[in-house]
Amino acid sequence: MGRRGTTPLKLFIPVLAVLLVAGMSLACFAFVPDDLENLKVSKKCPGCDLRGADLRGLKLDGSNLEGANLMGANLEGVTLEDAILDDASCEKSNLRNARLHGASMDHATIDEADFTGADLQDVTWIDGRVCKKGSIGVCK
Repeated sequence: MGRRGTTPLKLFIPVLAVLLVAGMSLACFAFVPDDLENLKVSKKCPGCDLRGADLRGLKLDGSNLEGANLMGANLEGVTLEDAILDDASCEKSNLRNARLHGASMDHATIDEADFTGADLQDVTWIDGRVCKKGSIGVCK
């Protein structure tokens, strides 16, 4: 009888552990919907939480995203010309084919971000230098 009583507990602990780990990984990429709406309406969203948000193809020229959390966000094809992204967290973000011409990314974090095909001409890069003409996918 003692054996039958411990079986549910033995199953409960591993299931609970899996649920906790899954919940934590989902929380890492959970954006704040109000921040996304605010960005779309006003183009001003300094410090916004947009982790994992789908921003594909949006026209966000001149937006203020200073200090925003864009970790894991999908910014493929987005237009961010002359935008402010200083101190933004862009780790693991998809910026493929994004138009960042003239944007400022000073001190932004970009670990594992994908800039394939992105227009980086005249961007103030993470180290303060300005990307030269022909900077596509990489700051020259």
